Amino acid sequence: MNFVEVIVNRPIRRSFRPTPDTRASQDPLTDPAATLDPLSDSGLAGVVEETSAALQLFHYHLPVELEGVAQPGHLVWVPFGAQEVQGFIVNRTESSPVPTRAVLRLARPEPVLTAAQMALAAWIADYYVAPLAEAVKLFLPPGLLSKEDGTSRARAKRELRIQLAVTPEEVARRLPSLGRETQQVRVLNWFLAQSTAGDTHSPLLLETVQHACRLKTPATLKTLARQGILVIEDAFINTEQDAAPHAATIEDGDSRKKQETVRLALSHAAVVEAVLELRGAKKYRALLETLTAIGGPIWKSELYAQVDANLQMLRDLQKAGLIAMREEIRFRDPLAGRTYPQTQPPPFTTEQTAVWQQIWEHGFQKKSVAAAADRRSVVARTDNGSVEDVPLPVAENRADGDAVPAGRGAKFLLHGVTGSGKTEIYLRAIAETLRQGKQAIVLVPEIALTPQTIARFAGRCPDHVTVIHSALSAGERYDVWRHLRDGEFDVVVGPRSALFAPLSRLGLIILDEEHESSYKQNAEAWGSFTVFYDARVVAAQLAEMTDSVLIYGSATPSLERYTAAQQGRLVLLEMLRRVMGHRATVNAPEGADVEATPSQYAALPPVEIVDMRQELRAGHRSMLSRPLLSALHETLDAGEQAIFYLNRRGTRNFVMCRDCGAVQECKRCDIPLTFHENTNILICHHCNRRYPVPEICPECHSKRIKYFGSGTQRLEETIQQIVPHARLMRWDADTATKKGSHEEILRRFANHEADILVGTQMIAKGLD
Repeated sequence: MNFVEVIVNRPIRRSFRPTPDTRASQDPLTDPAATLDPLSDSGLAGVVEETSAALQLFHYHLPVELEGVAQPGHLVWVPFGAQEVQGFIVNRTESSPVPTRAVLRLARPEPVLTAAQMALAAWIADYYVAPLAEAVKLFLPPGLLSKEDGTSRARAKRELRIQLAVTPEEVARRLPSLGRETQQVRVLNWFLAQSTAGDTHSPLLLETVQHACRLKTPATLKTLARQGILVIEDAFINTEQDAAPHAATIEDGDSRKKQETVRLALSHAAVVEAVLELRGAKKYRALLETLTAIGGPIWKSELYAQVDANLQMLRDLQKAGLIAMREEIRFRDPLAGRTYPQTQPPPFTTEQTAVWQQIWEHGFQKKSVAAAADRRSVVARTDNGSVEDVPLPVAENRADGDAVPAGRGAKFLLHGVTGSGKTEIYLRAIAETLRQGKQAIVLVPEIALTPQTIARFAGRCPDHVTVIHSALSAGERYDVWRHLRDGEFDVVVGPRSALFAPLSRLGLIILDEEHESSYKQNAEAWGSFTVFYDARVVAAQLAEMTDSVLIYGSATPSLERYTAAQQGRLVLLEMLRRVMGHRATVNAPEGADVEATPSQYAALPPVEIVDMRQELRAGHRSMLSRPLLSALHETLDAGEQAIFYLNRRGTRNFVMCRDCGAVQECKRCDIPLTFHENTNILICHHCNRRYPVPEICPECHSKRIKYFGSGTQRLEETIQQIVPHARLMRWDADTATKKGSHEEILRRFANHEADILVGTQMIAKGLD
């Protein structure tokens, strides 16, 4: 019999009475999977205790049908007391220390977690003293675990896909037959059939038309005549064969019979239009014309966005055989609708070459002749601008020709000033990782940086890159997770939660701006509220477990990483010169000789520290110093742009009573509330709770309430007053509230739709 150890998706509490006889039954009682009745008289009841992290594994045995199927990482249904709950298989064992019950069934056919993820979850639980079940949830998309009723919010989206089933010519021929059938439509279709057969618009006897169209009375024909579609007129028909005297009249000596005739008053095309109008088929024509223009299948929701249509219309066309509909699984792609121009790698500078050589030697080098031949050299620029091939280090050739990577799992600290070309090093490392059949994770400190990073990496590695972060919808996160698990993407970009992406062939982890505090997890909806981790530490452990290359990048490395580099636990790489012209090289037009353009270096910009106390003594009371105002005017006069960084959003930082000194604080968080003038409200920037602005002090009832400090809203107002002609844009959590807001603000500023950008910390974290 095969046994498994399972962690269950339930808060676990245990009840026990500390009596001597409990020792004999201790093992069964500590395992709800055992068959012991929890309500029996075997020492239960008493104090309720939360289970510890060490007691979360429960033993079950596998039924015969699952023995060769269930593996660690599988999500399964198991009996847990009187309930059926979900759990993850952690290990398979040959024995169990307690009586067991059988695993009921698999919740999903494929393992939900990889072996590396299971191992990392166990390490996180141990290192951060957290429940293992909560650590496992870090790796899951929201809604994957079923509710108590067995339903799950995480499922693939199924949607109809529509396309034409006939040729456009056939559509035009059969269009008049669509819609509702009426007597008027029957008459006009009869006339169209006569016209198609070659008949002219000569008058026809009204009785003949009435009989052919199966009309009881001529009322329908007269209605069409009033609408101007038909013409009804009197005509004299020769009646020499007709001997009935009552039907004859004498006029000009001729014997003729006077009868009503009918003829079309419109052209063939106009009659077709009239038929479509009468049948209500014009809406079908618009839909079919749209499908014809598309020329292929389209999702139902996208079709609805282009043309006024509904499901009943689609079903009518499907019943008529004009379109085909099929329900398919649709990928909710967070990058849908975006295009990224493909870029080519520019030649390395001398500093980049030296850095890449070390990364290649310690992280990617192969011990085979074939692999060495693939990477003989790299194009580099020397300091004087000339271009040359710099040979890459090659390991000694092995007689057996084994192509086994050497030095994998290496860890690097890339200390490069802003603009030194760190991103190009990342791109080359990813390209080499993909060439070796591996996958990569790229972490950025802010969701706001994700669009810019995606554009860089998607331009270099098209169709390989996706994004994952907490701002995506639950459906998007589930679909991205599913596609990553199935190996359909090789590079995932995102904040710290991207570290838990289900990549089975992980070979590279990059942490850009590694000094940022946002890599430390706080309570967030994406992960768990009970596991607090540092993504930089977890990334190092994941790299160890998967033998992946790890690159920390920063212009101002954290003390922890810099000390580790000095102690030899990280390989320190430095690029201390800023490269100019990089954008022009990367975005060079097709066919341009990028190697002929010499690289240029620029000194780091000077930093001037202004003592605002001296500004006050000089009578300058503005929040912007005189040197700053002078530099701002020079920038705007030159047609350039300016960025103002203030790490406080809102209008004022806090509200205080001038009499008693009481500061308005959040009742939950005990931190000062920030005043937002545009909504006239106080907001806690920690929990987002809102409070009304007090008119009197709640402590001493004084009316001397004063606002102190400045936020981005106040800074924006001040700048607008100083330079009213300038176009301002603000980028903070108050303006970037919708999906895609970060990307839209960045795009507009990059396109020079604003002269000045005012923002919080997100504008100071690696934006170009």
